[in-house]
Amino acid sequence: MIYSLRYAFLRFVNLLEFLIFFDALLSWVVPNRHNNQIVRLIGVIIDPIKEPFYRLQFKLLPNTPVDFSPMLAILFLEFVKSILL
Repeated sequence: MIYSLRYAFLRFVNLLEFLIFFDALLSWVVPNRHNNQIVRLIGVIIDPIKEPFYRLQFKLLPNTPVDFSPMLAILFLEFVKSILL
């Protein structure tokens, strides 16, 4: 039972990491992100994870031209996986 819960949690976190990475790639490719329903769905799923890191970056480095929040979110998810597993 515990093994299956750990496995499901690991797969869920891996899916979140993939979606964050895919969203970062799409931000370079898709010019109008608000009209694409798939991109909006991905945003609804991952924005609660990325948003705190975006706000933290904006407070610490307000004029940074590169958004590091996807990288920070993935690092955070990796840290959570290592702690819980």
